[in-house]
Amino acid sequence: MQFHQFRIGTKLILLTIPIIAVASIIASFTAHSRTASNLQEKLVDRAKSLVHQIMADRKYYASVIVPRIGELGGTLAPDYQKIHGGFPLPATFVREVSEDTAKLGNGFVANLISPWPINKNKGMRDQFQREGFEFLETHPKQPFVETDQIEGKPVLRVLMGDFASAQSCVDCHNAHPDSPKNNFELNGLMGGLEIVMPMEHYIEESQWELIVNIAGGTGMCLLVFGILASSTRLIVSRPLWDLEGRMKSFIGISESVREQSDIFSRGDEVNHLTIAFERMQGTITEQQNALREANATLEQRVIERTEELRRTTAEKERIGSELRIASDIQRSILPRTFPPFPDRGDFTIYATTIPATEMGGDFYDFFLIDQDRLGLVMADVSGKGVPAAIFMAVSRSLIKATALKGGSTAECLAHVNHLLCPDNDAAMFVTVVYGILNTRTGALEYSNAGHHLPYVIRRDGSLRTLENTGGMALGVLDEATFSIKETSLDPGDSLFLFTDGVTEAMNGSSELYGESRLEQVLFRHHAQSPDHIIQATIDDVHTYAGDAPQADDITLLALRYVTPRIITV
Repeated sequence: MQFHQFRIGTKLILLTIPIIAVASIIASFTAHSRTASNLQEKLVDRAKSLVHQIMADRKYYASVIVPRIGELGGTLAPDYQKIHGGFPLPATFVREVSEDTAKLGNGFVANLISPWPINKNKGMRDQFQREGFEFLETHPKQPFVETDQIEGKPVLRVLMGDFASAQSCVDCHNAHPDSPKNNFELNGLMGGLEIVMPMEHYIEESQWELIVNIAGGTGMCLLVFGILASSTRLIVSRPLWDLEGRMKSFIGISESVREQSDIFSRGDEVNHLTIAFERMQGTITEQQNALREANATLEQRVIERTEELRRTTAEKERIGSELRIASDIQRSILPRTFPPFPDRGDFTIYATTIPATEMGGDFYDFFLIDQDRLGLVMADVSGKGVPAAIFMAVSRSLIKATALKGGSTAECLAHVNHLLCPDNDAAMFVTVVYGILNTRTGALEYSNAGHHLPYVIRRDGSLRTLENTGGMALGVLDEATFSIKETSLDPGDSLFLFTDGVTEAMNGSSELYGESRLEQVLFRHHAQSPDHIIQATIDDVHTYAGDAPQADDITLLALRYVTPRIITV
């Protein structure tokens, strides 16, 4: 019987089993090859760890024990056992420890060798060591690795540089009469530590794993064969036989039994079903015509939807344009001309804001209440977008209008809070710090309504935050009260006000910028002008955040108290 005359289930089995068998063999040999390639890497890593441990022991001995021996009057010598009060040299210490370790049978041998040996037995003995030191001269920090045969057994040999870790080692080798080289330097290459790792056990394990994998693959093939034979009969062959029988019954309505026998005596179930499906072509043609009509209707709906999207896009662009205009208007209500008081030499001031969206909620302000008193405001409105921008404009206008009446900072905040609380259906609030600087005396009066406390930067670079007055944000509780604190600025001192968009800026790992980094920037630039301090802060925040999006508005104000204002009569 030819292959094309087999049933589909039989064909599936005949095609699948060889593929599974070949795939199992390939997978086994691939895993074996990967294991073999990883073996050397694993042994090299282990050798590196051993070298680091041995060198750490030698460094500790040379830098701690050897000087102590000298202080106690001891003697360092390779034949220390024959000398009263003698102690081993660092190289002798490493060699004897390595020899004792090798006797434990832990699977490796360590050899301390050098191209310039004092002990001639520790010179280069074979081609591996000579090639290794040629490699270390150009790559002193990298290991030189080769596989080799020792006593007929495969081993991995790793040679890593031995560097002068203590001045005592350098002095000893340079002064030794048997040393071939007397110009060693601290941290310079003095020799190498060779680790010999046996590989026979690992190779045997790898070969055994290959045998187990092949055996497992063979068992898997047999298991798959049994499952496939049963499942193809239940899932493929039997349903197709049932479908074929129904197709024969359908064809038998209009054709003779003899015609059916001739038609279905050739090929497999698919061939039989193909014959029946060909007779359904008329039905499929009718369905295609109906589909074309449906496509025409769909195309019309697409055109209508596209026009709707065009109108929506135009509306979004209009709204975006209006938001940009509103953002420009919002920024225009804040002081933007610097220096704002060019005829005043008793202080310098600079401020800026960087909104996170088109419409921000932060704001700053400064204004002369009279010739001696300068008002300073830093605030942060809850939320973002248009509601926050409107609340910000209202809050800024109320604070400035109230402050210009000349009351204390606490009275100003209390009055503004009383105006904001009624009819605040949106439950918005604003944190504010408001201070009044007497430019003639340097005295600073301030009150806080739940805002970050400003920094006082002394002319020597020392930093401190203002004491908290304990006030609540404006717009929350009508009965809220506010306290006053006072401090003073000396000539050369600065005041730095900011919003939480600075300290709560996050990098790509969602880590906060924090007050510690801010204080470091302020310390580094404390002697600079206010505009330089602010720009340095902004640059440092942007550098820390990287590509992370800005999550909150960033607003800063810096003032330098230059000299007391002199009143001229």
